[in-house]
Amino acid sequence: MAKEYFSDLNYTLSNEDTRIEYDLLPNAVERVFSIAGSGARCLPLMAKNPKYLDVIDMSVSQLYLCELRLQAMKTLTYEEYLFFMGYRGALQAGSDKGDDREALYKKLTLSEDAKKYWNERVSGWKPRGFILLGRWESHFQKLGYLFREVLQCDFSKVFAAQSLEEQIELYEKHWPKIRWNSFIKVAASEYVFNKFLYKGHFSGKSEHRTEQRAPSQFIMEEFDRIFRTQLVRKNYFMQILFLGRIAYEEGLPLEAHFETVETVKKSSTQVRYLHGNLLEELPKHAYDFISLSDTISYLSELDANQILQKLSPETRSQSQMVIRSFMRAPTAIDTKNWEPLSDRNLWAQSKDGTGVYQFHIFRKK
Repeated sequence: MAKEYFSDLNYTLSNEDTRIEYDLLPNAVERVFSIAGSGARCLPLMAKNPKYLDVIDMSVSQLYLCELRLQAMKTLTYEEYLFFMGYRGALQAGSDKGDDREALYKKLTLSEDAKKYWNERVSGWKPRGFILLGRWESHFQKLGYLFREVLQCDFSKVFAAQSLEEQIELYEKHWPKIRWNSFIKVAASEYVFNKFLYKGHFSGKSEHRTEQRAPSQFIMEEFDRIFRTQLVRKNYFMQILFLGRIAYEEGLPLEAHFETVETVKKSSTQVRYLHGNLLEELPKHAYDFISLSDTISYLSELDANQILQKLSPETRSQSQMVIRSFMRAPTAIDTKNWEPLSDRNLWAQSKDGTGVYQFHIFRKK
């Protein structure tokens, strides 16, 4: 796997819509395995109260963020949690008025290593919170700034729509198609993705990708689909990209919903933080639900295609695996003793708020 890319704080929000995994996960299963990422995708799964949740990442920084996120959910009030993470007050200029993030931080019970990590970075998170600190989030904030300030694109009318019918009408009337298409051909080019966002490990490079469309064409077509099929004011990813903030709280991600936070507080799930390679950890336990995020794109073709066969032989019938892929999908997964859920793949792609992933969902026979 690409250790160089997964060596620092890449994600602090979530570039994946966890409603997919949340809806697929049954209540009160024994053991769940998930890529950690920022924690915004995997921690809401605790609201389904599995007995164990194992989260893994090759970046210890991402595990420290998961730990911080969980402790904030468990310790702070809902309103404090939104402020602390940055869902409210994340982009205010100057000193904050109201709650003090550092005072809230001191309420959390963290491991010594995590505490040291965040203590050393207090100047970064105290003014704005955590959700926009990552490399991924920073990249898309810069793109959004260029859209709005340099190209003078005003997306506010489209996001103000109260219905999908109204949104489509406003989208067709006000969307700056020529400026958008010209800009995205550069901003979402293979070169820009590889050099500035993935640091040389972009899975959509022409010699690796399975998607036939170039990255810029893929983005233009999939975003057009989203604006015609989803109310974007309810989509946090689209709001941050095009508005620079979450302007409409009905678009908050699942981890910031009141019901999710309150249910996670009461959850008895035991969380284990695993620092290492998923291929080494997956066979150690029989998992009822496995969420692999987009890591499949960074495995060798052989490992990607054999991923189902690398699980513990104790894996029970009806266990599920959810895989996402961006530009590079597995070519021939060995599905012995597993069944692909093609209808679930289509459902997931239509519901997903980012619009850039293919889904590969499997169930043990």
